[in-house]
Amino acid sequence: MSDDKHSQDDIYSFAERTLVDNYLKLARVNVVTGEYEFLKKDDALNDPQYDNVTDIYEYIARQVQDGLISPDYARDYYRFSDREYVMGRLLTRGKRLIHSYMRKSPSGEIWMTFAIIAPHDFSKENPYALFTWRDADPDTITMMDAVATLSVMYHKILKINLTNDTFFAVKVDDSEADAISNYTRISEWWKEFCDGGGVHEHDREAYKKFTDIEKLRREFKADRTKKSCRYRRRSGDMYHWVQMDLTPSIEYTDDRQVVILYVKDIHDEYMRELNNLRELENTFSRDALTMLNNRHKFNTDTEAVDNGFITCLYIDVNGLHEVNNLLGHKKGDDMLCSVADALRRYFPDEILYRIGGDEFVMLTRRLKKSEVAELTEKMEADLEKDNYAISVGISDEPDIHKMITCAEQLMREDKGRYYECHGDRRKNREMNKELERILAEKHDVESFLQVISERYAGVYFVNLRSDTIRHIYIPDHFLEQLQQADLKYSGALSLYAKKYVKEDYLDLFNKVLNYNELEEALRQNGVVQFSYQKKDSSFMNLRIVKLDDSSADKDDTLWIFFYDKHHDAAEFDAPALTIG
Repeated sequence: MSDDKHSQDDIYSFAERTLVDNYLKLARVNVVTGEYEFLKKDDALNDPQYDNVTDIYEYIARQVQDGLISPDYARDYYRFSDREYVMGRLLTRGKRLIHSYMRKSPSGEIWMTFAIIAPHDFSKENPYALFTWRDADPDTITMMDAVATLSVMYHKILKINLTNDTFFAVKVDDSEADAISNYTRISEWWKEFCDGGGVHEHDREAYKKFTDIEKLRREFKADRTKKSCRYRRRSGDMYHWVQMDLTPSIEYTDDRQVVILYVKDIHDEYMRELNNLRELENTFSRDALTMLNNRHKFNTDTEAVDNGFITCLYIDVNGLHEVNNLLGHKKGDDMLCSVADALRRYFPDEILYRIGGDEFVMLTRRLKKSEVAELTEKMEADLEKDNYAISVGISDEPDIHKMITCAEQLMREDKGRYYECHGDRRKNREMNKELERILAEKHDVESFLQVISERYAGVYFVNLRSDTIRHIYIPDHFLEQLQQADLKYSGALSLYAKKYVKEDYLDLFNKVLNYNELEEALRQNGVVQFSYQKKDSSFMNLRIVKLDDSSADKDDTLWIFFYDKHHDAAEFDAPALTIG
């Protein structure tokens, strides 16, 4: 034998010994019948209790049933006890099947790699393959750690060959593991999963479009970037939002398009995103006070093509300005909210808007003009119980813009008629009734009185131009004077002075009621203050303050009446009255 021949035999012998030495067990198996013989069986994995088992599939099943395989890996390992599963995988997905798992041994739990290796000419007629068991190498264990980490994030990881329409399950959720194992082509599984109810009916069209394998082949050839699809996947009796990602594998070539599929549950995250979008939409489309649609939404809707609206109701709230001035903006807001609530009660299925400070619009696709008029009349009667009044216009013009313009014009005409019949005196009396009602309720006033009543007798904002009052705290006796003076502050204060103040001090009130001179004094000093004695011999202080120019109304002044228990007018560091 030549030296070259001897060297070649040594290499072959070394290779054979090295390959065999790497395995703890080697078995030659007839994959069709399950008959096998061990070519090698290391003492570390010698299981004498199975020596009489003649079927390799039973051998694998018994290992699982007897608890030799760690429970976390038993299910996947047990698949190899299924004859049809193994045969189908070898015939359709290549000649090597590999699975890593943990099992018990005399020395404790060890990581193993199980592999089935078939020759290139493997077939049903030539069904022999090698079943091998060996220690898992560090790289395999590292890969298992990576898969375990990914498994926390993803409930399905598949390796897909788009070119030949096959796939390998790296990790599959238990709920579909059995079903997916029956398929060899990914396109068949995608279709069956979708048509079988795995995808929400509203997402099926998008899902089918995304998983069109011909389309995916073209897209990955054109652009090797990640493709994603969101859809609702059935989970028990519910559907959860999930995201499917397809990304090229490191093995990817245009001739062998290998991609990795990841599916993860994004339900909670996506629902938060949808809620944020809805809140953002509400910010742009909702009126913050009444929560009706706002002017922006009104403009968008009325510009829409073929909107199909057949009737428009246009509303203006009468007396909002007076309520704001006399009772404060909080009561004005309450008034607007009451009108909005009434619209919701009487037109619950229609589209409602607040398009301005006191203007509302209702658009309907189903109610005729006569039906809207009837409901509006009932709504007006309902609002009158709370002393609220509205002006209305109703139109059913075929063109949306003409319809709105006509309804607005009819509302203006109705408003004109209202103010012809309800002049300023009538309006003031209505506001006065509302003022009485608020005070009678004493929801917040009563607790407020307990704090300030021992010191303050009255606190008002007085507009010197309009001679009107906005109260912070008003006693009942001054309310009577306001009623008699038709809510004019100067008249009410004169009546108060004549009824309650000693004659020696009346001239002081006459001076402050000369608003021109009062304004000049306030301009120079900022504050005017004096003490006076009432007919019951008690002493009071009146302090008048000019508000700064940044206030809501530059003509507003603050009048504070407070008890002078010690008759010490100098208690507040303010100049004496020097008017006239």
